[in-house]
Amino acid sequence: MSVDVVRQLIDYQAFYHRFQPILNLNSQTIVGYEALLRSEWIDAPDDFFRSIQDPETLLKLDKLSISHAVKQFNESDVSSGMLCINVLPSTVSTVDFPSFLYDLINDYHLALDQIIVELVELEAIKNLEALKESAQQLKNYGFQLSIDDVGKGSSSFRLMIELEPDIIKMDRYFTSELAYSTLKQKMIESLMGYCKETNTQFILEGIEAASHLDVARQLGVEQGQGYYLAEPFLL
Repeated sequence: MSVDVVRQLIDYQAFYHRFQPILNLNSQTIVGYEALLRSEWIDAPDDFFRSIQDPETLLKLDKLSISHAVKQFNESDVSSGMLCINVLPSTVSTVDFPSFLYDLINDYHLALDQIIVELVELEAIKNLEALKESAQQLKNYGFQLSIDDVGKGSSSFRLMIELEPDIIKMDRYFTSELAYSTLKQKMIESLMGYCKETNTQFILEGIEAASHLDVARQLGVEQGQGYYLAEPFLL
């Protein structure tokens, strides 16, 4: 996508969010929502973000996306629930991000602990110390911290150690053909054991079939997300 198109998308704010429920697998009740950026101009949001080379443009778009997601959520009838907001590590690493998010959430009179800052691994982490400092400040404010797609990227397990997140979301790769892969089942059980020892919430992504849900329940997974459970929708 050209630089001009990116600028126009930002200037016209030609995007919106769909919200995918996160469910308690035992009670089938919704425990929260993940905000997913969508646009008629974009086929693959992840690839679109990766294509932006200018750091300032990337930061501006990420903050606009966050602001829009919070606004949509606040204006909905589910605004008393949890909201997962996807944020780039480079955005979280900026000095003013914790105060930016704090002011934004207070402006909409939402509870700070409703908001889950979900780190997405769409870029290389260039300054781990700055990321750790901002992440700690976010937790000090009362926000929750999540790491998305654990097991997919090269640094997700390292971030689990360095950032001590409140929540980890295991990548959909481990859910695919879950009923037929004892190795994937053992990996999920292993990570769940780590979460239990460290008081970290575990969410399994990519539950796209009844067999995925059945095996997840057998393994003791309590929270999950995927199209079989609920598709993303407009609030």
